Amino acid sequence: TETLDNLRAAPVPRHPSVSRDLSIEIDNTLPAAEVRGTILTAAGSTLVGVAEMDRYEGQGITPGAISLSYRLTFRAADRTLTDTEVQASIDAVLGSLIEAYGAKQR
Repeated sequence: TETLDNLRAAPVPRHPSVSRDLSIEIDNTLPAAEVRGTILTAAGSTLVGVAEMDRYEGQGITPGAISLSYRLTFRAADRTLTDTEVQASIDAVLGSLIEAYGAKQR
């Protein structure tokens, strides 16, 4: 049986989150968990969620590569994020993925 001793409530966020989708083409032997780790490291502290949405290989994708799509969710505890702040995080993520894996944005 489960107990409720370890459950904790978190306050409802006061500021809205912002979600952006990012699709990249990378080598099909690269583990998705490694890509996720790079995203988490590069995005900064306002990234509160990363969800893999799609994995595709086939027509329109370079042979030996796959397309991965992620939904990135950002939120700051103390303010509403601006589009410029979110875009800077997306640019940092994309730059890290390009540098680390030779990724191409789709």
